[in-house]
Amino acid sequence: MILLNSNAEHIFWLGRYITRTQYLCQCFPFQQDELALEYAKAFCLPAFDASSLNELVLNVNQSASFEQQFMFMKNNIHELRGILSAKGYAELGQLIKLASENPGYICDVVSDCCEIFEAEANDVYLFFKLGQLLEQLDRQLRLKQELIETLNDLNIVIQQLKDIGWYELDDVWIDLKHQPSDQNYYVFSQCIQNMFEVKL
Repeated sequence: MILLNSNAEHIFWLGRYITRTQYLCQCFPFQQDELALEYAKAFCLPAFDASSLNELVLNVNQSASFEQQFMFMKNNIHELRGILSAKGYAELGQLIKLASENPGYICDVVSDCCEIFEAEANDVYLFFKLGQLLEQLDRQLRLKQELIETLNDLNIVIQQLKDIGWYELDDVWIDLKHQPSDQNYYVFSQCIQNMFEVKL
């Protein structure tokens, strides 16, 4: 099976949304005002303490809420019929149904989704992993967290992408790896987005 660029992009963004939601699940409910404010500022959210941030992520009308993030995941999964294995797609469908009927299960569902993708074909998991790592790096830069492990894992993924012809990432990846910054991250992520538009 040849993985089309549009399919690879859906898988990539699914990895990002799932990783974003997983981290939010780890933090929720926010207990300390200082940490909540730091998170809100990093992601440009209209919250000023733990209580207001907790309310925001439970508000279905907010794009950063659990349910909105779940809708983004759901939409990307629906685009992958015929790309994922029949077993994997069926299992994801069951998880979507569970979380749609019981939003309180969203945090459990995102972890199960990761396990399903780990069992998928190598090229499918490669783009899922790319999405996961790029989302992690984005968060770590915003919150000034440790980057080393994510950069090391990304280095492995970049080498695997070269095996399918993604050589254009080399220069921007070297810049990001040697000088992790918001600007170099933006250039790198934009380069990946451009690759989805011209390759595979």
